[in-house]
Amino acid sequence: MKKTTKKVLSLVLALSMVFTLAFGVGATQEVKVPTRDTSNVVVTETTSTANRIFYELLNKIIYALVSGIMAIYPDPADWKWAKDYTADGFMDGRDNYQTQAGENNKWSLGYASASLVPDDLTEQKYYLGRDLTERIAQGVYDDMRIRSVAMDDNSGNGIVVYAAVDTLGVTNADTISIRKGVLAWAEENGIDVANINITATHSHSALDTQGVATGSIYKILANSFANLLHINELVGMESATAFKNMFIDRSIKAVIASIENMTEGTMSYDKIDASYYIHDKRDLVKAEDIPEIVSILFTPDDSSINETYFINITCHPTSFSASNGLVSSDYIYWLDKYINENSPVANGDGANSIVVQGALGQVSRDNLEYSTEGMTEHEEMGAESKALGEAFAKLILAADYDNELAPILNTLANEFLISPTNAILALACKARLVNNQIYRTGIGPMSAAVATEIGYVEFGHEIAFATFPVELYPEVFWGADITGNATWDGSVWEYPAMPEMIDGIDLHCISLCNDALGYVVTDNYFAYMGHIIGEEIADEILSLGGTAGSTMVKEFAVIANQVNAYNAK
Repeated sequence: MKKTTKKVLSLVLALSMVFTLAFGVGATQEVKVPTRDTSNVVVTETTSTANRIFYELLNKIIYALVSGIMAIYPDPADWKWAKDYTADGFMDGRDNYQTQAGENNKWSLGYASASLVPDDLTEQKYYLGRDLTERIAQGVYDDMRIRSVAMDDNSGNGIVVYAAVDTLGVTNADTISIRKGVLAWAEENGIDVANINITATHSHSALDTQGVATGSIYKILANSFANLLHINELVGMESATAFKNMFIDRSIKAVIASIENMTEGTMSYDKIDASYYIHDKRDLVKAEDIPEIVSILFTPDDSSINETYFINITCHPTSFSASNGLVSSDYIYWLDKYINENSPVANGDGANSIVVQGALGQVSRDNLEYSTEGMTEHEEMGAESKALGEAFAKLILAADYDNELAPILNTLANEFLISPTNAILALACKARLVNNQIYRTGIGPMSAAVATEIGYVEFGHEIAFATFPVELYPEVFWGADITGNATWDGSVWEYPAMPEMIDGIDLHCISLCNDALGYVVTDNYFAYMGHIIGEEIADEILSLGGTAGSTMVKEFAVIANQVNAYNAK
């Protein structure tokens, strides 16, 4: 009975968790997309035909119910027509793609970090970002920060910025606000900034920067009237608005500070096996197929300046439970602290670090050893996050870094409009739970689209990262073979691993970059309600839709084709 009740509650909760804006649908332009050889692929179905038929019926019923609500829920007044869309705040990267370092090329990097915790946290109503359950922050367990690195190869093609925020996700609208603030300063100071990227560490216990957990039930109800009356600001959301403004302002200042702190040096990297501490909660990705940590080390020429680690990890920061009332960046805090305190000291401090997340899916912590004797519930969560952060940090500090990177920095980006196919998340769009700018594509409840982007950054013409506005499942990026071709509908995933789409470059993944549009599984694994009931996994409810996986591959192919064309010259 207990198990049945839990599944029913999971379903009810899933129907409520419209906490992120999500869109799916096909590519916006004709591109050459490679396909994999599927002649010898063995498909592993995750459910029986009978169960699948039942779940699909449930899917249709729920879709019809939500679509009916969508039809009568008024559109926000500020929605514009897609035909009138013009790029505003999109940065397409550096103008020139380099395959060799120029005579004057030289690495330079600057780092800065700032707390995003309000000074009056316990005096005002601030929301923790997790789901629609109203969770007011009660205090701070460790910290919530933005960390920014500004990089250049001094080729004259402009500075590239990557900033990571300790939060669940950052919308494209807020990314653009940060970009505009930085670019206004850069123009005043005659500084060429080619690309600014804002990503999230995906901490489930930090303050809500998206708006998804900020009085969501109230907003769903109140905005049904506000949309009719053309009211943009709701009464009672003043502290949330103040926090949003503070978050953007401090982020702008941190990015600017990282640019001002730039100094010359060298870059090297190593790939680190951390699979002992990580596992796929679905037990589909084997330990040997868990993506390695990629750590890039910047060493300043001036020994009085701190080193900086740019770290790509694939592991959820979820040691703190959803019921936690304290602000925490989870293991990210302890990783940063351990590296700072256990690396060579320069300028009165140790090395800096910034963490960007890989293709997360259901990849989480494993095999941690720590004592919880005499601890409170929060202290036990903190002990777990500390154990994981320090375990990763020790591996990162012990790496060889004997792979030096030539001073070559390339960036590309692809912006595109995509339309909703998930009715529940399209309703979240109408209810203005987040602040992405929506565009009308026609008449009807699903006739809307949003602008988002996929990017690419390449170091030394050797190692690169593809950046996605979603939380990718590992098999979408690394290829379906790593999950044994697990499928919901019995069909074959026809797309190859994305690293195979670019010749001669070691490609890795950064999720939740420049937007936060939900989970993305392979099209043939998309079950909508099916995995929630059977496995208590809510990801398809919070997904872009049934064609999101192939959309991400097709849109990335635009960039992959550009890179391959440049390399073929």
